[in-house]
Amino acid sequence: MSAPGGHPTSVGTDAQDYGDRYYRSHCGSDQPQDWASPHWRTFFREAADRIRGITNPRSVLDVGCARGLLVQAFCEQGVDAYGIDVSQRAIETAHADVASRLTVGSAEEIAGSWDLITCIEVLEHMAPAAADRAIDSMCAASDRVLLSSSPSDFSEPTHVNVREPAAWAASFAERGFFRRTDVDLSFVTPWTVLFERANLLQRDVVYRYERYAYPMRIEVLEKRAALRDAHRELTEHGQDEVLELRHKLLEIRHKLLEIRHNLLTSRDHAIGAEAEAAQWRLRYETAVDELREARAELVATHKHLAETLDHLYTAYNSKTWRVGKAIVGPFSRLRRRHR
Repeated sequence: MSAPGGHPTSVGTDAQDYGDRYYRSHCGSDQPQDWASPHWRTFFREAADRIRGITNPRSVLDVGCARGLLVQAFCEQGVDAYGIDVSQRAIETAHADVASRLTVGSAEEIAGSWDLITCIEVLEHMAPAAADRAIDSMCAASDRVLLSSSPSDFSEPTHVNVREPAAWAASFAERGFFRRTDVDLSFVTPWTVLFERANLLQRDVVYRYERYAYPMRIEVLEKRAALRDAHRELTEHGQDEVLELRHKLLEIRHKLLEIRHNLLTSRDHAIGAEAEAAQWRLRYETAVDELREARAELVATHKHLAETLDHLYTAYNSKTWRVGKAIVGPFSRLRRRHR
């Protein structure tokens, strides 16, 4: 629907918004919403069991059934359950055991008569006028409607019609349906309500809601009083403890600063010692190199001396040395005499 200027007055969704990606990432769990998922299978089995215990229906229609998990859970427990959903893809990917009980259809056009209609997290996806038509259709097809519609999740892109529970309750009251205040359906969601057709006088309506609201108001007041008393006790008797804790905290901070200072000082000393050690290591390596060179020179000198002695020994024992000695000997003696 558009205003005269061409701007939309409301926004809705359609089947293309609910494909495989939606059921993988927009259902409140990290597991795909599928019967093979242990999380979802357990959730819907427990929900169906408790809903059956409260309403004892012979036939159930789940409006906005997606892949039919709630329908399948009801069927396991002997309830004649069926489901409709706008998403062709959701119906096509349903479990084989329940596929024949699921139909592509709109919440605005419900056929047949049912002991119970369940509509869980559906109306917030519909444009306001379409949601009102869906409520008309559900109320015409059953005397009991179990409704859950998120009152606060505005981040989900397909939540185009988020309303508080009081608004939905008022819409059902216009059609002669009133909240069953004697049942608790918070195991589905905290805002789940069972609406039931009833011809109530104003007195009956007031009595029902006052009986429901009064205990909760008393509980809230008692908890507020307990919180106030705890705050007073903390203020009156806990101030010294708070001051002592602050003093201890300051001491701990001071010790931490000292430890940090000592740590930095130790680190500086360690860095200095490491630098000095590096210098000594360099000196040691230099001395080793010098010693290695000196040793090599000593070995070379020793080798040269050995070679020289060997040459001298060879020359001393040679024939040339003996002949020369025999010739030179008389001259040497004659020279000594003349001296």
